[in-house]
Amino acid sequence: MKEPFEKCPVLETSSFILRLVSENDAEDLLSCYSDPKSQRVFDSENLINSLYFETVDQMADCIRFWLNEYNQKIYVRFAVVDKKIQKPVGTVEMFNAKGFLDDFEDGILRVDLASRYETTAYITELLELAREHFYDLFGVNMIVAKGRPAETNRVGALIAAGYEPYNWHNPNREHYYYKKRG
Repeated sequence: MKEPFEKCPVLETSSFILRLVSENDAEDLLSCYSDPKSQRVFDSENLINSLYFETVDQMADCIRFWLNEYNQKIYVRFAVVDKKIQKPVGTVEMFNAKGFLDDFEDGILRVDLASRYETTAYITELLELAREHFYDLFGVNMIVAKGRPAETNRVGALIAAGYEPYNWHNPNREHYYYKKRG
């Protein structure tokens, strides 16, 4: 598979289409990124902003930032489009951390979904997509994702997908799970 920065792939699950985020997604994504229930499960560790937005302009600014990062080949921020309603309901970020995190040389996966999509079934679908595509696409042998103990749907999906607790040996990085290429 070609690297994702040459031509960002469009990927599908039974419920979702994942494609590169677009500035046109700002209004739809605002419902996810302005929702305090969604906000609680976002992995915003080591990010410049909090991923909480109140206006379409703020959301659009963030999307422009994500696209700039994509153009610099840092990470891909996919829009998660619900196939039934044909609108983005969240995002998935994936990147190879080699050269970005001193103590880590594999993949980081972030999944931000509107709260009504924060279910074990939907998260499992996205984790399965990651298993099928992201190891090769991003050239990693392991993927790490966050799941805090209170996030029972997310942790349940991670464990069901074969992820195991990951110890960073760093008190600032807690509640992560990993899955090696298998």
